[in-house]
Amino acid sequence: MKKAFGVLLSLVLLISLAIPAFATGGNDNSRHRVLQNLVEDENKKARILWYDLSANIENLNTREKVENIVGKTARANIDTIILDVKNYTGFVGYSSEIAPHMSTSEIPKYDGFPEGYDLLKEVIEVAHEYGIQVHANVNVFSEGNTDYQDGPAYENPEWQSTFYQASRVAKTGDGATFDITGVNTTRGSNQLVMYTPAKYDASPANQWGAEVQVTDGVVTKVIDRTYGAPAVTVPDNGVVLSGHGEARTWILENVHEGDKLDYSASKSELVPASEYPSFSTFVNPIREDVQNYELSIIDEIISNYDVDGIVLDRARYSNVHADFSDLSREQFEEYVGESVTNWPEDIYTMEFTEQGEEIIPGKYYQKWIEWRAGNIQDFFKTAENVVHEKDSSLFFSTYVGAWYPLYYSEGVNWASKTHQPDFDWASPDYGKTGYAEVLDFLMTGNYFHEVTREEAVEAGNPDWYSVEGSADMAFDVVNEATFVYGSLYLNQYKGDPEQFRKGLRSVMDRTHGIMLFDLVYLEQFGWWDIIEEEFAEESKPPHQIPGLLKMIREDK
Repeated sequence: MKKAFGVLLSLVLLISLAIPAFATGGNDNSRHRVLQNLVEDENKKARILWYDLSANIENLNTREKVENIVGKTARANIDTIILDVKNYTGFVGYSSEIAPHMSTSEIPKYDGFPEGYDLLKEVIEVAHEYGIQVHANVNVFSEGNTDYQDGPAYENPEWQSTFYQASRVAKTGDGATFDITGVNTTRGSNQLVMYTPAKYDASPANQWGAEVQVTDGVVTKVIDRTYGAPAVTVPDNGVVLSGHGEARTWILENVHEGDKLDYSASKSELVPASEYPSFSTFVNPIREDVQNYELSIIDEIISNYDVDGIVLDRARYSNVHADFSDLSREQFEEYVGESVTNWPEDIYTMEFTEQGEEIIPGKYYQKWIEWRAGNIQDFFKTAENVVHEKDSSLFFSTYVGAWYPLYYSEGVNWASKTHQPDFDWASPDYGKTGYAEVLDFLMTGNYFHEVTREEAVEAGNPDWYSVEGSADMAFDVVNEATFVYGSLYLNQYKGDPEQFRKGLRSVMDRTHGIMLFDLVYLEQFGWWDIIEEEFAEESKPPHQIPGLLKMIREDK
């Protein structure tokens, strides 16, 4: 204990001496020194647990259940609960005069959410009794469930993102067609997807669909797997087409063994989010009415509830294929200072290979990537002002995927503005779009089953496709602009508690703390004992140490 106290005293003295004279930015030497040394301090690590709104309905839908769960959270020495209060559907779990309540949704799984139930109020009251902070998570630019066509994006269809969608087309000898929405990817509702021998020996799709084996352009097998038939083998000189829902019906009504079936044709079109194959319905983040709506929800929460912080999730574009609305075209043309005469092909075109869909960059591709990231940076700056002008004691943070080399596709640059990435998609000015400096802390989803770099390479992936590699990369690109808390997706370790424990220790060794996603898996897997063992000693999260937080906020 004396040694720990000595480390703490030394750190406080270092901060008090260094900050006034030297703290001027994300790459400042004193900041670098303090935050790097902080990683080594086991007594100053954040321990955060995420409570997902929809996944935990059965765990949190009464006061008694909240008391039970928060009690377990306290016994595990968790210091912060992130309570998801507005999820990807746009429905909320608190008393709102702005957003629709979860109990009013038509999504069947939400039936168990009590009418008028204020989950946020209940969790805050119980958590604060234990001294646990509660940060309210707001899913920002996703406002509906596409499968059920439910949520604010359907009450306000003009909000929806416009997607640039390219697809192959399956065509029978009789001329019947159906769009192929993906290659070697997860099959969604009502989708027809293709699996090739380049990646699969057999279809990886679940049984709830029909599948077609095509060999040398001829249908060699048609199987309806709904009744338990095994997955269809992918031929060496062909493909498997797998269809769910409407696609399954099309297969069973139009495709027969011995038929010719062509899948070489393709098409592209601009479609609203309601017609795009994704479970979440994204809205256009540059619309003023969308931004005002999202900011009003943040303001409502911090005005009416004793929350300790606000977390932004899905504060991004859906993917690289959005947004291609007229508004985005107008604002992008203003950004580059000239007309884009060939829209959207001057941004990029898409080609299909046996490996899947490939983007072929156009003349404006890098500027497009830069512009979208700048739009999200602007929103973060505005949201941070809303939070801290209301109450400077509140914390402002976000969750992002840790796969930084790929995350540009979501229109997000979560790095420091001092970091300039060296990738072919990054323009010379892309680094200026970083928003890490705006945050009190950043949670990066180190969502990989492989913990070490060696495990990732053995699995055939880059070494950063690991908890260890992605955590180190996050530290590098954030460049001490804010605290970095690595995060684990517990479901990736189902049935392997020791790999989970290994991942947890890796995150704690390499970052300033950890976020565990999600409560529901701790309950399902019975892993509370692991958390209690690993978090047995007391710890203080860095963002709750005033001197450290002042240093982080110095450059805002």
